[in-house]
Amino acid sequence: MNMEQEQQPSPKRRAYSYVRFSTPEQLRGDSLRRQTEAAAEFARRHNLLLDTELTFRDLGVSAFRGANADRGALRMFLRAVEDGVIAEGSVLILENLDRMSRKAPWEALPTLQSIINAGVALGIPMKDRIIGREDLAGPSGVFLLMEILIDLQRAHEESATKSRRLKAAWAAKRERAYSNREALTAMTPAWIEKTGDSFEVIQERAEVVRWIFRRFLEGAGKEAIARALNEQRVPTFGRGRRKGRHWHRSYVQKILTNRAVLGEFTPHTDDHEHRSRV
Repeated sequence: MNMEQEQQPSPKRRAYSYVRFSTPEQLRGDSLRRQTEAAAEFARRHNLLLDTELTFRDLGVSAFRGANADRGALRMFLRAVEDGVIAEGSVLILENLDRMSRKAPWEALPTLQSIINAGVALGIPMKDRIIGREDLAGPSGVFLLMEILIDLQRAHEESATKSRRLKAAWAAKRERAYSNREALTAMTPAWIEKTGDSFEVIQERAEVVRWIFRRFLEGAGKEAIARALNEQRVPTFGRGRRKGRHWHRSYVQKILTNRAVLGEFTPHTDDHEHRSRV
């Protein structure tokens, strides 16, 4: 081997970025840009080769109950690691540990361990450091683990506090709605609009709803009803980005099973353990 071959630089470690935030409103804010630019700058500063084609994003996905790790983009990353698509020695860049999880530390640790034990390091721009298996296994590993646990606990407490406040606010809204007949929310069925403190029926849409029920009672199927609405160029319901281009069988089904057509409104809470509404 000649000297020129010996002095060739070693290949850069490959890095992948992970971006997450909890609410759709943050997409319209600065969170996506900030996290994306921070990953690129971190890769440059640490001489990493950032993969710009394979990125992982959980936009509007909460990490408080682990939805991102259970079925989101973080789950896809973990699966890619398990399948060998992402090689040992790679680096996952995430702004801070709370992007990975906001669950209680004991519940968050398995996700962290599955990444680290696969030989993938975590790059954390907010701390400007890379944490790998060798760091946690070294002499100061116990202190680093304590620091990680404290960070995870802080993130969890922040989310738990927000959750409690939100539940209390909605409980107060429901109480006012029951006691004072106040509107619980400005969200309404597609054939009703809220104007001030009152609700008004959008007559042309209400007539479409009545027509859908008449056709269904006459024996028409949901697919046939949707097709007829499209052929007659009946405007779809919805507002802004939620307004569909065409009528679909699933939306006809939604109207036919919506008890709001009877004037009923049923508040609900989410049962996160069973992934259902109560």
